[in-house]
Amino acid sequence: MDNKEFAAVQNKKKPYKFNITDVFLILIIVIAAAVLIYIVAGTNLFFGGEEVTVQYKIEIPLLRNEFVPEINKIGRGDKITDSVRGYDIGEIHHVSVDRAMEYTEDSERGIVKLVPYPDYSKVVITVRAKARIDEPNYYVNGRVIMKGIMMYFRTQHFTGYGQCVEFIVITED
Repeated sequence: MDNKEFAAVQNKKKPYKFNITDVFLILIIVIAAAVLIYIVAGTNLFFGGEEVTVQYKIEIPLLRNEFVPEINKIGRGDKITDSVRGYDIGEIHHVSVDRAMEYTEDSERGIVKLVPYPDYSKVVITVRAKARIDEPNYYVNGRVIMKGIMMYFRTQHFTGYGQCVEFIVITED
């Protein structure tokens, strides 16, 4: 065999064989792309149901009184954002601040009574938003909103968390 034949044999390309490493690499790329699309577009990309106006209330049962001045800066029309994903989850409709109360037992008389909790306030933030319906859930900008869930949020003046204690669909006539 001379040099030309040897070079020709060496330059001949072998057919590519697909192996398990290639499958894992493609799978990782597809999953990364799906996660990126979900983060950027939210669930509104996947759930295109009917849009309705909802109102929900976030309750902070025990807020130290030193934070009440920051709560009082929150006004009607302020935006509220999910502090985990950074998505807009509505507009403040109303804020109420009351004394925090707790149940205690009077062991002498054997009764339970409601008494003020010192140095704390109870805050209820009412929020309105446009939501998409995907039965049985309601999504506000990709975030499921329902009674009973914990919500981590921020406004221009306050960052905190509370529980959704009320959820209603507003019917506009």
